[in-house]
Amino acid sequence: MRGLIPQREFRMSESATEPTAPEGGEPAGQPPEPSTPAGDAPLGPAGEKALNEWKQRAKAAEKASREHAARLQEIDDRDKSELQKANDRLSKAEQRAAAMVERTARAEVRALAAGTFADPSDAAAFLNVADFVDDEGDIDSKGIEKALADLLKRKPHLGKEAAPPSFDGGARTTAAKPQSMNELIRQQAGAS
Repeated sequence: MRGLIPQREFRMSESATEPTAPEGGEPAGQPPEPSTPAGDAPLGPAGEKALNEWKQRAKAAEKASREHAARLQEIDDRDKSELQKANDRLSKAEQRAAAMVERTARAEVRALAAGTFADPSDAAAFLNVADFVDDEGDIDSKGIEKALADLLKRKPHLGKEAAPPSFDGGARTTAAKPQSMNELIRQQAGAS
């Protein structure tokens, strides 16, 4: 049997065992290069039919999995006491409330940053909004304003660019209503 299997030499290194190429052959461990161009060959009608069948089976399996998960949840809920069910509902409500408070704090940061930041969402990204929410869920707007000012000092590139200077020469006055020739003559004659 020894003549049927090609013998390969192995070199020992400090980190791993690496196969070496047998004399006059491909490197060990690497498949021969394909002689066909890269890309998949067309499936043909039978292959397309099989592929569509597998896609349908996958969709059916996903649907069955969702149904089984829902049924398992029903069984778990049935075995729970009313107190456990109420605790589950309470914990879910607390999670939703915490998420709402965080969204509200982010919105407050963006609103306060809108006047001074080029992109107010940058301010929300750089600040930890949880630092500005107390235990009751109230938001510290003054603390946010101070933190935004400090952030602009540290990272002035986040601020809005200053408006370009105006070269209009100062305030304008509107021209007086033109007088008619009759009014000018009366004015010069002193009989206005």
